[in-house]
This record gives sequence, structure tokens and C-alpha cells, in this order.
Amino acid sequence: MSGQKSREANPAMTRAINSDMNRFFHRGPAILCLVLAICSVAILINDLWPFLQNGAGMNALFHPGETDFDQILFHFSTLPRIAMAFICGAGLALAGAAIQTVLRNPLASPTTLGVGAGVEFALTVFLLLAPAALAPFKEAAALAGGMIALGAVYLIASRRANATLWLILAGMIINLMLQSGTQIFLLFNEQYLQSVFMWGAGDLAQNGWDSTQFVLPRLLVGVAVVLLLSRPLDLLALGDDTASSLGARVTILRLLILGFAVFITASVISAAGLIGFIGLAVPAALRIAGLTRSRDLMIYSLLTGGCALLCIDFLVRQMNGLGGDIVPTGAATALIGAPFIILILRKARIMPGQQSEDHHPDQQIVSKNVLSLVLVLGLVTGLGLSLFVSFNGHDFVLLTGGESFHDILLQRSERTFAAIICGAALAVSGTLIQRVGRNPLASPEITGVSSATALAMIIALVFFGFGQRADLMFVGAVGGIISLIILLLLCRKFTHAPHYLLLNGLALTAILGAIVRIALTRSGTQTSMLISWLAGTTYFTRMDEVLIVAGVTVALLIVVIAVRRPLELASFGNDQATSLGLGISGFQFFIMLLAAILAASATLLVGPLSFVGLMAPHLARIAGYRLAGGHLLGAVLIGANVMMVAEWMARNLLYPQQLPTGLIAALIGTAYFLFLAIRKR
Repeated sequence: MSGQKSREANPAMTRAINSDMNRFFHRGPAILCLVLAICSVAILINDLWPFLQNGAGMNALFHPGETDFDQILFHFSTLPRIAMAFICGAGLALAGAAIQTVLRNPLASPTTLGVGAGVEFALTVFLLLAPAALAPFKEAAALAGGMIALGAVYLIASRRANATLWLILAGMIINLMLQSGTQIFLLFNEQYLQSVFMWGAGDLAQNGWDSTQFVLPRLLVGVAVVLLLSRPLDLLALGDDTASSLGARVTILRLLILGFAVFITASVISAAGLIGFIGLAVPAALRIAGLTRSRDLMIYSLLTGGCALLCIDFLVRQMNGLGGDIVPTGAATALIGAPFIILILRKARIMPGQQSEDHHPDQQIVSKNVLSLVLVLGLVTGLGLSLFVSFNGHDFVLLTGGESFHDILLQRSERTFAAIICGAALAVSGTLIQRVGRNPLASPEITGVSSATALAMIIALVFFGFGQRADLMFVGAVGGIISLIILLLLCRKFTHAPHYLLLNGLALTAILGAIVRIALTRSGTQTSMLISWLAGTTYFTRMDEVLIVAGVTVALLIVVIAVRRPLELASFGNDQATSLGLGISGFQFFIMLLAAILAASATLLVGPLSFVGLMAPHLARIAGYRLAGGHLLGAVLIGANVMMVAEWMARNLLYPQQLPTGLIAALIGTAYFLFLAIRKR
């Protein structure tokens, strides 16, 4: 009898415990918001405390003494910075919550969908090129940049079988394209480089109340509109078909809400620069904590985002006070917020368990044999043209004999061969990562290998004074290998969904990029050189270094071709490879190690390059190079050709000024993927 009572009591007890846990779980957002609010009040009291001790607190807050420097500094610098931190955090979190709800995507935000990059690009161009008479239209330019970027992302991703993934991929493409454009303008305006770079990194430092008075009314308008539309937001969260059946005008509502979300984002970035991941992390954390209704999510996002950014900025101010150097708040925020992508990937089941539709045979756009012939001929003839033909802005000029013939030919040879070798190395690295990860959209630059390599070398150069290229190569290779090991550990439980490799790689890249931003702010006079190198330039290469990287690339390519059969088995999946006798875990680590070394070598030679390691193997695969050996060789030919063309264009496109080769390669890559995405719609 007692056993029966115990069995009857257990379900009731379990239900009671579950009920208590559910109540606590739903109280999570309130507890989180309360804790951050208490911390925010404590921060204000901490900054105000010296004045409260001598009875001058009210004066410091409202009427600073004209001869008291501390009161003036607090009233016109510290206090408006606190206010701006809260306003910017609240605005970005609200915009992120609205975008996530409208698009039904927990990874959507102004940062990941290209809105921030669009606003930053538009403002950079406006600040550098627009005459002073057009200053009142700065906000309109920012709004237009954000809307165009978001519109491009939405058009690419709409009507896809896996719209969640395509939104993030399209955002990545637009982000890289716009960031490349921004870097080009910065490199051609070095007199503004440091100030524009700091603004782009997200700087909340204030010298008055002007920025607060600019952003606050715009935020209030955006808040009012979004809250008024909270009920339609609930309908949109149910899906387009359900919302339409309930009488909602889906397209108009979506455009209206997205428009105001971009308006809020543009206003914040105009005043404070790009502050990443508040718009992603805060609403996503609140959803994980149990919020589902749109109105509650918007209100909590507003309050939590404001308090969260205020607390982060307080930590940044303390670091600046200790170190004496400026740490951008936006970079620090990205460093803290980017790990939320990894958390969201583990909490939200948004990924497919199968391969993407990129494997469909109808994507083959050219014949494999024709492409092979064209690539070989193109490489041979292109090499000759790159070495002996240039463009002086008006006419094509043939390099002939003369006193400087050998010097010019040597310089062009160094840069051309560096580009070709790096294109080949990244193509092999990207092919290995794609085949082992069974993900046609993975690559060294997207999985964080290139960023980790660049970061390791920057830290070694700036903080530890490493000057030898051999030492930097070793440090960079170690950084790339560590990055890949971390990525494999993050994805070890999600081998059935290979796109987790991609999105975790994006999160890792964001974290590393934030650290790079912070490191660059401490590089002093080396900033211009490092930004040029980060954009991917062949300008600093030497022939002995080119030969070393060429030797490494050829040796590892031979090794990879020798193991092409196990590589072919690995692309079938873990279960199939294991059943056929392949020790998949050890082989995956070995291949990823080779990929990291290749990416590190290429990064050392010309800097981190975007899209080459993604585009070359992707184009080779859809052109018909299916088997591992052919895939590798096809990717090598494509990567070498793309980088050779990019290097020639970088030298001659804006003669006598020279562009970074990596930026041209990134523009070529984004143009290709935009074409591919539009073609597949």
C-alpha cells in the first residue's frame, strides 16, 4: 500500500516541481532584467559617488560648476556616455527583436543580416566624399544603406527551402562585400583612417549631449511604432499563410516593421558607430529564457539591451583606465555577444539534417572538360599578361627592355606568383574542409581559420614584437590549428547536420574579428599597414617567401592526392566511412590540420583573404569535379586564376593607386555568389 501511495505521490510531486521550474523559467527574463538594472544603477552611483560625498551630486547631474573641472567632465562626458550606452543598447536590442520576430529566425539581427554593414558603408562614403552642405542628409544616407543591404539579403534568401540558413549566408555575403568597400574607401583616405576606424568599431565616448538628443527622439518614435504593431507581430510569428488567413497584410506589415527596425539601427550607428551583437544576443537570450509574446519580448529587449550595453561599456571604461589605450565598445560587445550564436545553435533547432540543395546536378553551369581547358590556357596566358602588360589609366602598356626592366619584372613576378600560390593554397584548404565537413559552403575564412591566423600574427607583432616572418608563420599556423580544434569540438555532437560547422565558424570568426579590432586600436602607427595587410595585399611579399609557401603548398597537395581515396570515403559521412574501415576521427583531424597549415601559409604571405577558399572548390564541384582528386586539381586551377586576375586588377584598376588584392578577390567572390543565388531562385 505504501508503495502504491508513493507511486501516486511521485507524479503529483513531479508535476509540482515542473510547475515550479516553469514559473521560475518564465521569471527568468524579469530576473535578468532586474539584475542588469541594479548593476546599471550601481554604475551610475559609482560614477556619481565622489560628488555625493561632498554634497555636489545635484550640481554634477544638472548644473555643473563653471570652475569645477570634475563636475564639467562628469556632466558633459561621463553622464551622456551612460545615457548613450543605454539608448543605443535599447534601440539595437529592440530592432533585433523585431527582425527576429518578423523573419522567424533566432539568428537574425542588424549585424548578421548586413544592416549594420550597409549603414556603416553608406556613412563612411558620406563622411569622406559628401560636401558639408549635405550634412543634414547624413541620416537619410544611413537609412538608405541599411534598407538596401537588408533588401538584398531578403531577396536572395526568399522562397528558399531552408530560408533560415540562406538568410545568414546572404547576410554573410552582403557583409563581406560592404566591408570590402568600406576598407577601400578607408585605405584611400588615410588622413581620416584612425578616427573613422574607431567610429566604425563602435565608440560611445561623448563630449556633450548632442548625440543623445539626436538618437533619443528617433528611438522613441521607433519604440512607439514597434509596440503599437506588437499584435501584428504575433500574427507574423505564426507564419505567412496563417497570418494572411487571419486578415493580416503580411508584406506591408513586414516592410513597415523592418523599415522601423532599420531606422532605429541607422540612428544608433550614425551616432555611435557599429555596435555588434546586442541586437542578436539580447532578444535571443530572452527567447531562450521563455518569452514568446511579441509585446513582452519588445519591452524586455528594450530594457535589457539598454542595461546590458551600459554594463559592458562600464567594463570597457575600466579597461581603458587601466591600460591607457582605447578599447572600442562595439568590438568589446561583439567579443561578449558572439558566443551567443553558439548557445543559440544548441538551443534552437534550426538546421537541416541533410545536405543543402547545392548538390543538385542541375546547377552544373559549364562542362568540366571545357572548363579545364579554359583554366589551363587562362593561367598560362594570364601569367604572361600579368607580367608584361599593365594599364596606365588610359592605354595598355607592354613592358619592354630598359634600365628598370628587371626590377619591374621581379616585382611583378613576386606579386603575381604570390597571388597564384595563395589562391592554390586556399583552394586546397577550402576543398579539404568542405569534403571532410560535408559542407559545400565551408571554407578557411568562414570557419575562422584565416581570422585566427591573422589574429595570432597581429598579437605576436604588436604585443610581443615578433619581426621575423618565419616566427610569424609558426605563430599563425598554431593559431589556425587551435581555431580548427575548437570548431571541431563545438560541432562534435552535430555531425548529422554539417551546416553547424558553418554557423559555429561564423560565430568564431566574429569573436576573432572583435579581438582583431581591439588589437588594431593598440597598434599605433602600424594601423595603416596592418589594415592594408588584413585587406589582403601582395605588396609586402618577397620571392623567397613565395617559394617557401609554394613548396609547402605543393608538398601538402601531393600528400592530399595520395590520400584521395580515404578523402572520398570521408565525404560519404561518418557512418559510411566507419563501415568501410576508415578511422574517421583521426583522419578528419589530420585533414583539418593540413587545411589549417595551408590557410596559415597563405595568410602570412598576403593576409586573410575572403571567398577564395569558398568559391574555388564550390565552382569546381558544380562544374563537374566530383571525385576528390579532380575536385582538388579543379579548385587549384580556379583559385590560381581568380587570384591572378584579382592581383592584376588591384595593380591597374585605379592606376597609379593600388588596391589590396584581397578586396578585389572578395568583390569577385561576392559577385559570383550573388549571381549564383539569384540564378537559383
